[in-house]
Amino acid sequence: MIGLDALAGNRRDLMPRVPSGARGGALSPHPDGRTGGRAPITVLLIDDRSLFGESLAAAINAFAPDVAVSHRRSATALADLPAALRGTDVVLVSIGRADPAKGGVGQLLDALTGGGPRPPVAVLADRPGPAVAAAAARLGLRGVLSGRMPLAEVIAALRLIHGGGTVSPDPGPDPGPG
Repeated sequence: MIGLDALAGNRRDLMPRVPSGARGGALSPHPDGRTGGRAPITVLLIDDRSLFGESLAAAINAFAPDVAVSHRRSATALADLPAALRGTDVVLVSIGRADPAKGGVGQLLDALTGGGPRPPVAVLADRPGPAVAAAAARLGLRGVLSGRMPLAEVIAALRLIHGGGTVSPDPGPDPGPG
């Protein structure tokens, strides 16, 4: 879970506890922290909660030298979308509990996914259920991440999306016939 423990302390000693084979290998491929001569994956994190957005960006930047995250509020990103997206490889929109197809979040996602070539867009949802997954599919998003994912899995998901993959929410246990 992306909890305050990981975000507030930005403690580097948390990452070595993640198994190297964990869901896509969230550890850097270069143990010394280098990116192998490649430019880092640039991620634009859009979140209107400054503390959460800045803390998540700082945590990812501290733990993944091959991923560079910057944080913006939605109004700032929308004010000059071409400038906000310039040089961006992946966009991660933190939607909290909002419906990705309605209101301000819907308008933001429409702007990010419409008109011309754009970087892949994913959402980070507090409760990524079937409705969020269906809305994400309709919008052509490349990922639905859960706010309960460990930080290492969020980093692995960003790498997967950058590499052309798609991340779907864990459907959880099948409730069976009801």
